[in-house]
Amino acid sequence: MFLESLPLAFQPGQSEGLNAVYHFSFSGDENLEGTVTIRNKSLTVRKGLEGKADLRVTADSQTWIKFLAKEINLVKALVTRKIKIKGSPKLMMAFAKCFP
Repeated sequence: MFLESLPLAFQPGQSEGLNAVYHFSFSGDENLEGTVTIRNKSLTVRKGLEGKADLRVTADSQTWIKFLAKEINLVKALVTRKIKIKGSPKLMMAFAKCFP
């Protein structure tokens, strides 16, 4: 449901200057992979991993849901390795800025 909800929540004005490809891989209760591209104030979401990612996010699906609901701190999730990122943390912050 995370990937499907992104187009509804996307704030194009908040993505000014952001040109990045994100790969998301979720495991646990819900296994899913998706590619999110933000470029020229537009958003594209595709199932599966396509192209080269600027940032890869690998997460336990339940931990990701808790992170989105602000029930768990990103730093704690990273330290416990429930969420792993490969790439610049700044891209993660830029991504979050695009979705209130």
